[in-house]
Amino acid sequence: MTEQPPPQGPDKILARFKDIATGLITDAFLRLNISGWMDEVLPLASGSHIVGRARTIAFGPVRRSGKLGESMYALISSIKPGEVMVIGSGGTHDNLLGENMGTFAHRCGLAGIVTDSRTRDRSGLRALGMPVFSRGAGVRPPTEVEPCARDVLVYCGGAQVRPGDIIIGDDDGVVVIPSERAEEVLFQIGDLIEAETGIGKAIKSGGTVQDIERQVARKKVVKAPVG
Repeated sequence: MTEQPPPQGPDKILARFKDIATGLITDAFLRLNISGWMDEVLPLASGSHIVGRARTIAFGPVRRSGKLGESMYALISSIKPGEVMVIGSGGTHDNLLGENMGTFAHRCGLAGIVTDSRTRDRSGLRALGMPVFSRGAGVRPPTEVEPCARDVLVYCGGAQVRPGDIIIGDDDGVVVIPSERAEEVLFQIGDLIEAETGIGKAIKSGGTVQDIERQVARKKVVKAPVG
């Protein structure tokens, strides 16, 4: 059974994540005991930044029976502009993405692509200007796995990703914000920005180690909602 992404329209919550770095989100995760980090999934191009709601495609071992009756191009065309295609590769060493597929995704207006598979045609993918995050280069063709489901829970880079979760990626990696926890994360981030500013001021102004440590300790304290 597929999971339905949230309804489309002005996404005010997503917009508030537009300029937030993955490091700050990590600090909020630690406060809230959330786990949502992808391992070894990094941008093809330095300076890439991706923010969007997840649409998922799951790959699994080749079965050669009951194969999903849609091509990757058909699956990509079902993803709405501004959404992020997340491909859970099933742990394969195959490459699941190249320039042609990336170009089609770019034409469809996707915010970007995140996969824990390998990718090929990487110079062409970089030239698109669309953020692509993967586990590195690979020319081994996709012979071990095949697409088996869409809009379902997938495992990507060691993280659970559900349709509608918020995906944020930058030079440091990719984080997955559970859609139901997004407001809590944003609430903590406001306080964390103040704490980070305090650390920077203490360092630049010649503050003592104790001054700096007080600000660092503040980062670990969960900010309680008002009222």
